[in-house]
Amino acid sequence: MARPVSNPPNRFERTHIEWDPESGPPDAQLEVFEERARSCLTENTSPDVPFRFGLNPYRGCQHACAYCYARRTHPYLGFGAGTDFEKRIVVKVNAPEVLARELARGRARHELVSLSGITDPYQPLEARYRLTRRCLEVLERFENPLTIITKSALVKRDVDVLTQIHARAGASVFVSIPFLDPEIGRALEPGVPSATERLQALRELSRAGIETGVSISPLIPGLNDRDIPRILEAARA
Repeated sequence: MARPVSNPPNRFERTHIEWDPESGPPDAQLEVFEERARSCLTENTSPDVPFRFGLNPYRGCQHACAYCYARRTHPYLGFGAGTDFEKRIVVKVNAPEVLARELARGRARHELVSLSGITDPYQPLEARYRLTRRCLEVLERFENPLTIITKSALVKRDVDVLTQIHARAGASVFVSIPFLDPEIGRALEPGVPSATERLQALRELSRAGIETGVSISPLIPGLNDRDIPRILEAARA
């Protein structure tokens, strides 16, 4: 069970909690915070980023990847970058409606939209909230091309709408598979489906004619660099 003691100090907060050394911190339980967003499209001008607009229906991620670069964004919400990142999830419940309003006003009209630059759009809560699914339907209606990167096999649920988007504007899905060793993968990505499940999702998307790819990152010398040939062989198959 994850424990909040693993949260590093929040540099935006002036106070911190010191747990009783005998009882220790309580077990960290999942907390879901519903938010009504005012905007949901983020824009960047970096020449190193291959897309201009990003869309994140969630903040925080239940996949709990130890190496996730997005952890440092959670302190902006007053949370920790450790176990808070995977246990205190913010859900933008009105994301599809806000996205439709922004596109109707001409913002990002027919431009590539990436889901998601900060957290996984198919983390477990998506099975209940279906925000990513509804955002895809909006993008299909406005004929926006899109790209998705995910570590979840849940993406295959939306193969129907992804096929429609690909036919009208173009769609690509990249599945992240950095570890084939289940023991190492579970240690660093405790909330992620198995590599076998992700490869099966990749297979179904590819069979539907959707452009697919595999992300092999992070590369950690001595830990998963030896997996690269096998990952590529499995992806090709």
